[in-house]
Amino acid sequence: MAKSIKINGYKLKKLKNDAVLKVLNGVARQLRVKVYLVGGTVRDLFIKRNTAERIEWDFAVNKGAFKLGKILATHLNASYIILDKKNKTARLIYIKNKHYYQLDFTDFRARTLKEDLRRRDFSINTLCFDVQHLLDTKKSDDILVDYFKAVQDIKARRVRITRRQNFKDDPLRILRGFAFCAQFGFKWEPQTLTLIKKNAAALKTVSVERICEEMVKIFSTSFSCKQAILMDKYRILDIIFPEILSLRGVDQGLYHHLDIWGHSLESLAQLERLLRDLPRNIPAVYVQKIDAYLKQEVVNNRSRLWLLKLACLFHDLGKPKTRFVANDGKIHFYTHEKVGAQMIAHIGRRLKLSRKEINMLKMLVLYHLRAGQLVNRMPTEKAKFRFFRDTQDDAVSILLLTIADRWAMRGALSKKKSFVFIEKEIFNMIITFFKRKEKTQKVSRLLNGNDLQILLKIPPGPLVGKILNEIDEAQGLKGITTKDEAKELAWHVFKQNCTLLPA
Repeated sequence: MAKSIKINGYKLKKLKNDAVLKVLNGVARQLRVKVYLVGGTVRDLFIKRNTAERIEWDFAVNKGAFKLGKILATHLNASYIILDKKNKTARLIYIKNKHYYQLDFTDFRARTLKEDLRRRDFSINTLCFDVQHLLDTKKSDDILVDYFKAVQDIKARRVRITRRQNFKDDPLRILRGFAFCAQFGFKWEPQTLTLIKKNAAALKTVSVERICEEMVKIFSTSFSCKQAILMDKYRILDIIFPEILSLRGVDQGLYHHLDIWGHSLESLAQLERLLRDLPRNIPAVYVQKIDAYLKQEVVNNRSRLWLLKLACLFHDLGKPKTRFVANDGKIHFYTHEKVGAQMIAHIGRRLKLSRKEINMLKMLVLYHLRAGQLVNRMPTEKAKFRFFRDTQDDAVSILLLTIADRWAMRGALSKKKSFVFIEKEIFNMIITFFKRKEKTQKVSRLLNGNDLQILLKIPPGPLVGKILNEIDEAQGLKGITTKDEAKELAWHVFKQNCTLLPA
């Protein structure tokens, strides 16, 4: 093993002492099969990163992977499924004392261990341990198998393919490589980049679910923009998002210094800069709240952050369809946010995102202009209240997108004093969001929809919603504080809007 980079002793000790691994080793000895722990778990012994709550191990078995997995599942009383009969891959799921284990077993896909490892995606994932040696040998530098100079590549922070055929075997490995670069701060080996250029078109054959999984990994990191720019250079993003073609080369007028797509990429860059610079603009306690907010799981380990970054790339998606040049030569994009919201919903459905994710994306695109319009003057408390009422839990994402969008505008007109954007007020609104959240958890509505239907003897419909909004606004702005005051306001609004009742 190379001496130039140290293995994480704590992680290695924890691995060697793992009870499940010891049971696996016992079963392997009984069956007289060779089992190798391969891939990410071994790689991560050399990379500083947070240990995942889930334990996900990949094992290469010289023969009998199915039998090994089945007997181990019996010993552990664990779930066992066959993933791929052709490639002889099985999975064991074991949960005990809040520990989640996912163990995958695969027979060698070549005659030897070395050739099996060569068929894996990149050199950094070819490191492995013979499980028996791992548990029986005390010295760590006697047990690591490194046929393809993986440790050297980790030290050089380099992603390198091990054989030319690997991208053809599975084109998704192209995106996986970008995910590794984003997650670990690695760079591509030049020859591997050349192969990416030759094989990128094959991504069209990969399922959208698998593509989406890797895109989530990329956009969930702090430096995804660097990878997005490189993916754009090789036109990989165009394959995943053909809508980008309509954004390229479209002039936006003198408020902008870039075309629509260039501005979209710059917005992503500015968002990441903004998130790094937050401590300069917001007290530490709210920086922590924003971080927790963006890490909130929306669905299936997918967070708000990745959706916000996707919205950065496509917040102006509706501009080409709404572009209008006035008689004075000025360029306008009236209602582009409404058109864009529908278009990004289409992208979400194509990627098979959840309904919740699609609705969030629509909200971010639909309201990305509103906060900016709000702070082109000092906003009133009523205006801010209505913004929070309409944007709900997506408010912070929208406010962050608003600042990133503004920072990405550096055209001549955007620098004039007449173009007002009170940035500080946006940061104040972010703080207000969290303060309001704490208060609303303690304060309940004075009246609900059922109360109004009984009080006013009206059916469910738009009028009920309108009255509730008026009451909520008055309550939020301290205009009313009791149920009697709420009822009085309800009657007042009802009399002014009874024409909204169905005939």
